[in-house]
Amino acid sequence: MTHTLEIAPGFSVRGFTPPMALNGFKLLSFGMDSALLYPGAEELVDACKAAGMTIDLALGEIADGAEKLRSLHTACARLGVFPGQAVVVGRATSDLAILDVAGLSVAFMAPPAVASQAMVEIGSGVGLDQLLKVVTLATASGHAVLDLSVLETLVNHDATKFRKFALLFISSIDTVLTEVDTAIATDNLPLLMAMGHRAKSTALNIGAEAFSKQCLQLEQLARAQDRPAALQIARELRPGFEIIRLAIEQRLAISA
Repeated sequence: MTHTLEIAPGFSVRGFTPPMALNGFKLLSFGMDSALLYPGAEELVDACKAAGMTIDLALGEIADGAEKLRSLHTACARLGVFPGQAVVVGRATSDLAILDVAGLSVAFMAPPAVASQAMVEIGSGVGLDQLLKVVTLATASGHAVLDLSVLETLVNHDATKFRKFALLFISSIDTVLTEVDTAIATDNLPLLMAMGHRAKSTALNIGAEAFSKQCLQLEQLARAQDRPAALQIARELRPGFEIIRLAIEQRLAISA
C-alpha cells in the first residue's frame, strides 16, 4: 500500500517524500474548467511560469476523459516532452486518465475515487498554491530555486541560527520588494539599482542562487538605464521570492 503523508488538514501526499524536485518538468495542465478562478491557482501558475513551464488550460474545456488524454499527449508532443514531465491537476472522474500518466498528479477538491489515485490531494479550504510547499521548482535558467544546505553550512548546522537567519532573510527581502514595488510605480531606476545590489548577496548566502542572479541583473540593467528590461526583471522578483518563502516556511515547520 502506498504511504500517505498528511501535510495539513485536507492536504496530503502519497508515494513520495516532500519536497519533490520538479527539475525537467515543462507543463502544468488543469483538467477543470475556469481553473484560474480556484483559490491559489494564479499563485501556482505564476510560480510555474517563473520556472519556465508552459501552462495548459485547454483540458478543462473537454468533458470526455479519453479526449482529455489525447489533448494532453498533443500538448506534450508540441513541447517535445513526455507526460511524465507534466504536472496535472484534476478533480473529476474524467480526469483519471490524465492523472494516471502525469509525472505529478494533483487531485483538487475531488471525490475519494479520484483523490485516492493522485500523488497530491488538496481538499476544500486549501489553496492550489499549497502545492508549492511539497515541490521544488527550478527557474527557467535551470538553477535550483533554493539550496538551504548553503545556509546550513554558513551557520555550521546550528538549528537556532538557521531559523534566525532564515526569518531575517524573509523579512529583509520583504522590505526590499516593498521598495521595488515603489520603484516600479515611480519609474525610479536608481532605487531599483540599489535594491538589486542590496538583495543579491543576501539571497546568495541563503542558497537562492537564481534569485541572486536576478537581483544582480536588475542592478546591472538599472545602472545601464535599460528601463524596459529593468522593469521586467523587477516585476519577476516577487513571484520568485514567494516560491523561496514557501520552501523556507516548510523547512522551518518540519524542523520545529
